[in-house]
Amino acid sequence: RTNYAMFNSSLIEPRSVEWQNRTNPSEVRMQYLSYDGSGNILSYAKDRNPLMSYIWDYQNTYPIAEITNGDSANIAYTSFEANGKGNWTITSSLRDTLKSITGRRSYNLLNGAVSKSGLQTSRSYIVSYWTTNASAYSSITGNKSGYPIQGKTIKGWTLFMHKITGVTSVSVSGSGNIDELRLYPDSAQMTTYTYSPLVGMTSQ
Repeated sequence: RTNYAMFNSSLIEPRSVEWQNRTNPSEVRMQYLSYDGSGNILSYAKDRNPLMSYIWDYQNTYPIAEITNGDSANIAYTSFEANGKGNWTITSSLRDTLKSITGRRSYNLLNGAVSKSGLQTSRSYIVSYWTTNASAYSSITGNKSGYPIQGKTIKGWTLFMHKITGVTSVSVSGSGNIDELRLYPDSAQMTTYTYSPLVGMTSQ
């Protein structure tokens, strides 16, 4: 049996799925926890499986991030490709269309900071990004010992990863271009995507 409920004051969507074998008590096998305004699923929990969450973009038509074991309030991602902000607060709408590590666009931090609030001080988070800079951004505070760490460099872009804790917000500011900006709990796994609309996926 599929049970429905009202979401976002206007959407009637599946709320849960129950399964029953003969006369045994019914069991809830799936719970749909939240949707966006277009009816796209944001998070769901399947019986005996980790929580799954999603971030949508391109006018809410494509999922750009899939997160295993992370709730929608504690995740953020953008590749600066389309209209969405991926749960980040981005100061400017300007995008650099000449440089990118994935997709076709990146963001120059000289146009303003990128931030995310509402984090839990008791949790640890991963913040990662590709940048044209040779060093990590010092504006990201709360780093655990040994972080940030530097990853590979590809065509002038370098990957950096921070592991932060004890903070309620994160801010990325300074200079240089950034791309593939991610935030998720350290116990989660994030897979991200970019697309060329009406053509298909361009990176994973």
